[in-house]
Amino acid sequence: TPRTRYSADLTPAPSFPAHAGLMHIALAIFGAVHFVNKTTAFSCEIFGFFISVTYIWDALVALLDPIITGKDLDFDGTYPPGTNDTVAYDELYKTQQRGSAFTNLALAGGTYVLCMAFHRAQRWRLFTPGVRVLLADYAAALSLGFLTALSYIPVVDDAIGDKRLDVPDDNGLNPSFDRSWPVDLSAGAEDPAAELIVESASNATAAALEEPLVLEAWQIAASILPALMLTALFFFDHNVSSKLAQDPKFHLQKPSAYHWDFSVLGLEVLLVGLFGVPPGNGLIPQAPLHTRALATVELQERASGSGHKETFHSVVETRWSNLIQSTAVLCSVFALPAIAVIPQGCLDGVFLFLGMAGFDGNELWERMWLMITQPSLRARELRFMGADTRYSRVQLYTAIQLAFVVLVFVLAKLPYIAVAFPLLIAVLIPCRIYWLPRLFTPAELDALDPPEPPPDSAREPEPMSPRAEPARPSPWPDGAAEGGGLHLGGSST
Repeated sequence: TPRTRYSADLTPAPSFPAHAGLMHIALAIFGAVHFVNKTTAFSCEIFGFFISVTYIWDALVALLDPIITGKDLDFDGTYPPGTNDTVAYDELYKTQQRGSAFTNLALAGGTYVLCMAFHRAQRWRLFTPGVRVLLADYAAALSLGFLTALSYIPVVDDAIGDKRLDVPDDNGLNPSFDRSWPVDLSAGAEDPAAELIVESASNATAAALEEPLVLEAWQIAASILPALMLTALFFFDHNVSSKLAQDPKFHLQKPSAYHWDFSVLGLEVLLVGLFGVPPGNGLIPQAPLHTRALATVELQERASGSGHKETFHSVVETRWSNLIQSTAVLCSVFALPAIAVIPQGCLDGVFLFLGMAGFDGNELWERMWLMITQPSLRARELRFMGADTRYSRVQLYTAIQLAFVVLVFVLAKLPYIAVAFPLLIAVLIPCRIYWLPRLFTPAELDALDPPEPPPDSAREPEPMSPRAEPARPSPWPDGAAEGGGLHLGGSST
């Protein structure tokens, strides 16, 4: 938000990421991360659903806003020399921009469809098992590369215009404006962004430009409040993501390290605060998808014939894949010209894919569709469809979760209030502990939101189906035999 000398007191000091990093480390040291054990599937499903909806919503807004509302279609630049009819030029510009918006929408649709097809490549009978695994594991990267290459067909390139990713001209690790990397966050130090902020303020005056903005002690202390908000968000986001990635269904053999991981995240947030870089963290749906990519999966047809279910037998438990992935992200900073060739629509298509892929394994998504499914076609052997649970109770439980998703989503999108949405996410835990038992019986809650099994039992892998082969996918199509299984394989390196 632009600030002048008169509005600076209303904004937090840039030290709040550093405060948040220290809070992360303190929570890990004092064992507060044990609180994550209070989160059950009720909270995890709502949060995961919210993240997926946010991915999809942001992608659709970016794609459809120029088409529906005409946003960013008006010409606001300098007319070319010799332009006599400016009205006709404006209309031509709008037509070109609208065509560019439709082209990006088509590229987004193509990227999404190709991503989903590759994501499910392990169910194919085409190619060899190794090729199918490669396509599934690198679905997003392969689809993004293919559609980006397609966008350089001359007619498509002309239609896209300048709607490719906007990246800085400098190729490398440089601040966004002229300043040193380390930021002085002590009281009395000049605000590192003061000059840039004052120059961009619409009500900047000569007096405001004469006196530099400085950080006062009370501003540094007040920045603890946004630091608390950021810590609450990352505490829930990071630990719930870790919990989803270590779900008992994966039968992981190695123990968890919640405190260590959260302390490392705190160190990262502290460092970016000291260097004046905005903190960032987001692991849903990437973390569960990463675990799935390292897993050996068997696809089994349900006895009722109403779809298939995935059974996980083993996971290659390694941190090398995370390290290589993070290193690749760092290297991308030095490859900005290559990133600039990607159309904005292709990136939005990847966001759509991440959002839809995040619904996989989320029982809230499955129960939501059951609410509008023909009763005679509903699967009967679902875990939450026990003998002690009436379907009307399943519907009520699902409606409560969806109401929380809508409430969190609306709050996160409201200006000036969005900063408080992590508090609403944290409220999900006491709601599950104290409120839901008033609405549902213990037997119903055990079916809808069962307690996690003990670690030893959770890590016992299920036996492979007799029809599944341990080394390669079955040659039979999906559902070729009643109760048969299709082994999907997984990464082995």
